[in-house]
Amino acid sequence: MKLDIINLEKKNVGSIDLADATFGQEVRADILHRVVRWQLAKRQAGTHKTKVISEVSGTTKKPYKQKGAGSARQGSLRSAQMRGGGVIFGPVVRSHAHSLPKKIRQLGLKSALSAKAKDGKLVVIEDFGKDAKTKALSA
Repeated sequence: MKLDIINLEKKNVGSIDLADATFGQEVRADILHRVVRWQLAKRQAGTHKTKVISEVSGTTKKPYKQKGAGSARQGSLRSAQMRGGGVIFGPVVRSHAHSLPKKIRQLGLKSALSAKAKDGKLVVIEDFGKDAKTKALSA
């Protein structure tokens, strides 16, 4: 696959031959989906947290006596059914990252590069010069 090399003045300087093993593969949407999900899961912070019954501040005293009150028996004001009590199965601090085989990651990168090359969205620039700034590149 041939691709033009351009400079910062948008002039064609030459051409480069891209390897079909990397840029000529078929686009695998399933592999791309797995790789994107893996990257987003790694990026997720996982710092959400709720307090369980042992972390809620409050007394451990029984709210009222076991019998004779006419209400359901209660053992703690910190239990989940009480206002201000703990949360039973709330979120805990954890990592959302999962593993993905290295070959799947490489295949995802090749598939993404092949999709960009097929759509004509791949650009090869000859030289950025001394200052590789975004302002100069966007101009």
